[in-house]
Amino acid sequence: MRSWKKLTALLLAGVLAGSAFTGCGKQSSDSSQPESSAAEESSEKETTTAAEETTTAETTTVHVSPTETVSTTLGTELTDINAMLDKGSDTTNNYKAKLDNFIQEGDVVQSFTFIVYSADGSSSLGDFKGGYGVSVKDGCASATDAGWYQAADFEQSQNSAYAEFTWNVPAEIQTEIDPSGEVLFGHWWSNVQQVKLSSIVCTYTRTKEVPVDGTNSASPAATLSFNDEAAKTAKIALSDLIGAEDTLQTVTFDISGTGALGKFTGAFGVSVDKNADCATDAGWYQTKNVCVFTDSSSLSLTWIVPDDVKESIDPSGDVMLGYWWSDQPSITLNNISVRYSNSTGTTTKTEPKSDESSKGGEVAAVSGETPTAEQVNAMTSKQIVENIKVGWNLGNSLDSYNTSSSDTETGWGNPKTTQQMIDTVKAAGFNAIRVPVTWSEHMSADGTIDAAWMNRVKEVVDYAYNDGLYVIVNVHHDDYTWLTPSSEKLESDKSTLTNIWKQICATFQNYDHRLIFEGMNEPRMIGSAEEWTGGTQESYDVINALYQAFVDTVRSSGGSNKDRTLVVSTYAQSVEKNAVGGLVVPKDDHVIVSLHIYAPWNFCGPDDTRADWGSDADKQELDTMFQYLDDTFVSKGIPVIIDETGCVNKNENTSARVAWFSYYLSTAKKHGIKCFIWDNNETKNGFGLLNRKDCTWYYPEIIEAIQNATK
Repeated sequence: MRSWKKLTALLLAGVLAGSAFTGCGKQSSDSSQPESSAAEESSEKETTTAAEETTTAETTTVHVSPTETVSTTLGTELTDINAMLDKGSDTTNNYKAKLDNFIQEGDVVQSFTFIVYSADGSSSLGDFKGGYGVSVKDGCASATDAGWYQAADFEQSQNSAYAEFTWNVPAEIQTEIDPSGEVLFGHWWSNVQQVKLSSIVCTYTRTKEVPVDGTNSASPAATLSFNDEAAKTAKIALSDLIGAEDTLQTVTFDISGTGALGKFTGAFGVSVDKNADCATDAGWYQTKNVCVFTDSSSLSLTWIVPDDVKESIDPSGDVMLGYWWSDQPSITLNNISVRYSNSTGTTTKTEPKSDESSKGGEVAAVSGETPTAEQVNAMTSKQIVENIKVGWNLGNSLDSYNTSSSDTETGWGNPKTTQQMIDTVKAAGFNAIRVPVTWSEHMSADGTIDAAWMNRVKEVVDYAYNDGLYVIVNVHHDDYTWLTPSSEKLESDKSTLTNIWKQICATFQNYDHRLIFEGMNEPRMIGSAEEWTGGTQESYDVINALYQAFVDTVRSSGGSNKDRTLVVSTYAQSVEKNAVGGLVVPKDDHVIVSLHIYAPWNFCGPDDTRADWGSDADKQELDTMFQYLDDTFVSKGIPVIIDETGCVNKNENTSARVAWFSYYLSTAKKHGIKCFIWDNNETKNGFGLLNRKDCTWYYPEIIEAIQNATK
């Protein structure tokens, strides 16, 4: 069982041991008194004296709060800089900002965004050339000078007087940045002589161990409008969230708008003691501007309350969210949740309850509902699979490779993924998305993943993650570019695989457990006689070794990865009995098994003209297959997903496809197996369901059948 909190200690007890002093019985001077009487008297007096003089042992109990690892990714904006940068000057063509305006020790910096205007506010910036630099810690291997990292100069065309220049900090220095140093922005050339650096946004991830004795939440449903001075802030009474003796540790604000928020800017605030040193105003503490860039219509903003602030909070006051700007004139504060601690271990407010019967945390009551971060992080992998209703694959996009396009995401004919696409998938009833990714064409010779590619993957993941969906990220068509499960290549492939996963883990380590990692896709001997017939023992041994290396790499990477759900598979993700029998599932409490089953292939796949399905024999084939998976894995406590399945369009055989989806998915569900539908956006003899250009469904009746079968 894994609690949603990490219990470091319940009690520390100290026993003060007392010492007993007993007196000697006073001897009688009357020698004629019977000897027995003297002994009895002495014994009685000794007993009495001992009882009187013995110090009773006392026990003192000190409460130590359980701790929880909390991570939050936010941006801090340094405003009103208004520095004029002159391209013709060696001294005023750059600006350096103190990093302690943004970050503290331990923060992992993802990016800096520099907001720039032309000096006159109207002239186009044109072809802008500039530079980025940042202070790094002593001994940083990537430093370009002592204590400094200077990025390569950049060029960007801007046909307006305004620009946002974003520097995605290379992965190798994200943890090496020195918070006591500086960040630099340089203006080397543009169509104007001077530009005004208005503000800087630093986006970072902060992770803290915080004491937690309980949680509470409220749903204020408050509307905030940045155009209305009276409606710019929402204040919630602390007495509705914590007790008078509780210490506020974290606050999470869940907000939404009617469209993409773009650049959200706001602030957090809380009432503090009138004379508190941390106060930014009388009886009040307010953060610097909080800034988050997003294409989503919703955000979850977590504030880890600073130590000097939480010790000064006035519990009779308020906690606040401020709303200064986004692309939406108004937003709704849907929910606010807090973590708190106290000195007694008393739960003064409602907290998530442990589900002892299933040995996990609280699970959303109905399959398909989105659990909170606390809930999903407390869930077992079995519960996570139970909570998944049905998933959808973003096929032939980020997994594309060997294309003639400079943008591999669109190289196989699909448009770039957008938030609207993912919103459409969610609105249809899917609560999980698999994002297949091919990495090999986006790696340097030393194995470093291109920062722009990693950031794009993260952006697409965030589309789904911020929509409240479960998300699977994997290593996909690398099977065609470097992965060969043979003894000869085991060590080199293991090195490549673990190198990729180390970088993925570093990027996503602080996401909660709605993010799932899948080690490989259909690992097999491509081109061999055994490619699709179940494999060989050599391949099984190599694949098992690779999956163990994958699990070990993720577990050692820290953050939420220590117990994140991980996906392993059989050879080629095949249901062939020899392939299933060759899989050794790693001994780990958070590992699930995935297979790819398009059955029967002559109906589901594009290689045969068979377009009908639905006989008793057809149904029996699926019944037998799912029972086999149940007997082999599910009944033994190993969760199973089928993260690729579907059937192609053959001359608009929609009714047969509806029948197949209905029976396949409902039968899988009976056995506790959840499915992800493969969609490559190809309708002619293809698996396409979502029209990604206009975000409509090609076959609404199939989508309806999918949802009805998985209710």
